[in-house]
Amino acid sequence: MKDEGRPAKLKDIAERLGISVATVSRALQANPAISRQTRELVMQTARDMNYTKNIIADSLRSGSLPVIGVIVPHGVTHFYSSVLDGIEHIAASAGYAVVNINSHERYVEEYANVRDLANLHVAGIIASVTQETADFSHFGSLMAGGIPVVFVARDIPMQTYSSVTADGAEAARRATHHLIKQGCRRIAILCGPSRLKMVADRKHGYIEALREYGLPLRPCYVAYSDIDSASAVDATDTLLDLNECPDGIIALNDTLLFSAMKTIKRRGLSMPSDIALIGFSDAEYAADVCPTLSTIEDRSRLMGESAAQILLNHIRGDMTPVRKVISTVQRIRQSSRRK
Repeated sequence: MKDEGRPAKLKDIAERLGISVATVSRALQANPAISRQTRELVMQTARDMNYTKNIIADSLRSGSLPVIGVIVPHGVTHFYSSVLDGIEHIAASAGYAVVNINSHERYVEEYANVRDLANLHVAGIIASVTQETADFSHFGSLMAGGIPVVFVARDIPMQTYSSVTADGAEAARRATHHLIKQGCRRIAILCGPSRLKMVADRKHGYIEALREYGLPLRPCYVAYSDIDSASAVDATDTLLDLNECPDGIIALNDTLLFSAMKTIKRRGLSMPSDIALIGFSDAEYAADVCPTLSTIEDRSRLMGESAAQILLNHIRGDMTPVRKVISTVQRIRQSSRRK
């Protein structure tokens, strides 16, 4: 029987419910082998008895902390804050805490992030690679050390890892179709760095749509930019300085989209009559600016939830690689609607 004043232990919960300590332990870890009814009963009893999990003791037994590490380029953006919200929701329901670290789009910081999380003995890592990352060996060392990795939003060109991404190629194809149907014939695409697989996928969808409508691919209409406002403004200016200025632009993320809008306005051009603009963004305020912006929504929170669920399955022993693709949602607003 539990002594008054002493913190409750697993044994105390087990004695009250008449079940084994092992069953209590698995239930508190949200192990699917334990029925939902039993898990809920154990959770409620643990709360009633003011049970506090001994994280240090658990880590000594398992070799890892009940913590998920997350590495993203910029956690302050709407997209990645939404991804993180989804991760935290699923992680918390399974009894895991989340540690988020920003790489600031720099490979050297990402490399250090991976090392630091490995040294913390986290249970697993969810990562979105930087625009500089071309060498993925630091992630390979995690897998070799028994720390599973899932990539979100930006994956790597290796089939041995799990990932959750948007249907970028198809989404870019639909966006290009939309601009063509609005009468655009000189359609440009404002890309991030060419080394990112996400950029290559979306550019492929854009090219396919041009081919389907018999429109030429003009290399000068494919503008690459670092993923920051200053670089995106410069890239948009370069497009607008062409002798045959684009009459439609697709921007591949929200930083590029809002930078393009700002540049088009600064140049005294009108949207959509001079240039029809659409881009990838989950930012709710895209519907509050003037003109309202046409967007392709990545459903970032769902991406985070999906990545967390896949990682939890890996942590529990199922290491089968999963390549999940989340369908996007196209929202047509004033910036691209001519008809």
